[in-house]
Amino acid sequence: MSHCSSCSRSDSDSDMDDVILFHGIHWCPHCARVKEDAESNRYILLPSPGRMSDVNRDDPLDAWIDCYEMKPKTRILIKKAKIEVLRAWENWSGDKNSSQAKFMFFGWLNRHRPYFLTFRSKGDPWQTVHSWLIQYESGKSQKS
Repeated sequence: MSHCSSCSRSDSDSDMDDVILFHGIHWCPHCARVKEDAESNRYILLPSPGRMSDVNRDDPLDAWIDCYEMKPKTRILIKKAKIEVLRAWENWSGDKNSSQAKFMFFGWLNRHRPYFLTFRSKGDPWQTVHSWLIQYESGKSQKS
């Protein structure tokens, strides 16, 4: 079983589309820079995040190497970033009830899922992520 070093999905996850094989390397269809040629053959625009690994080491260095040089190799769209950040928040094993939970989660994102923070925004990514988490939590409490 392979795992994406950028988003930690495995190839057996239900929301994982077909993993892309390019130059002998498996790539995550959610994170990699997937392009199609005139004959509808998919390929990866290198450099790209989303390299799949057979070892599920939640190693931030693997994600960092895939996502960054001195600047991000590719950026995630803000709509996709919001979905991925909220999905990561749901799966995060930290204490969500503490007063600093959202800030601790942002630090975790920065270290373990840096690709999710490469979206373009006018302000500080922390402020954007913080507002997403507040909206998400208030929406959950209204449904309860």
